[in-house]
Amino acid sequence: MKQKRLRFPIRSGVVLFLLLFASTSWAGADRSSLEVIQSGTDRAIEILRSAQTGKAPTLRERRAEILSVVDEYFNFNEMAMRALGRPWREQSLSNREEFVALFKRLLFNTYVDRVQTYTMGDEEVVYDSEEIRGRHALVRTRILNYRSSTVDVNYLLRLDDTGWRVYDVNVEGISLVNNYRSQFASILANRSFEQLLQMMRERVERGTA
Repeated sequence: MKQKRLRFPIRSGVVLFLLLFASTSWAGADRSSLEVIQSGTDRAIEILRSAQTGKAPTLRERRAEILSVVDEYFNFNEMAMRALGRPWREQSLSNREEFVALFKRLLFNTYVDRVQTYTMGDEEVVYDSEEIRGRHALVRTRILNYRSSTVDVNYLLRLDDTGWRVYDVNVEGISLVNNYRSQFASILANRSFEQLLQMMRERVERGTA
């Protein structure tokens, strides 16, 4: 039987890159969800452009540094739980912990691979609105590229003890979490959860997704 691949849109990789470095300069629970998204985006674009021109270390050379930052600003536990869906409740604690760890590495590996192939142009990020509902927030933004169409990007964040952390990114109407949930459901329709974990282990070892 042909193995199913876990797909990841290239636009999502670029958006995750922008968000990742947008977060680094705004640590702390006293920042709004909009500030978390907005603060370092210009720096992120410059980092990506520098990496592409060869004037700075490549993104691959900065993997360890980037991954340590990712842990602080992405709620991978909630992201993985939502991506797995109903089967999450059926798993043991050890299975859940391994799934979260593998999901994080798959997402990270894919994001690095995808963003390496993306060429930055004259992008401009517009921050449209922030909507707070209790401990959850929705931040609406647009990425403008004067040589192509506008990309609508919405961030879903949850407030915890460390501040606002992202648990989903919606790019052009496509939810990152829902995209993975559909793929996991398709795999689990024909395979066991242990087989899914094994597929994820193998891809993490290969450094692919």
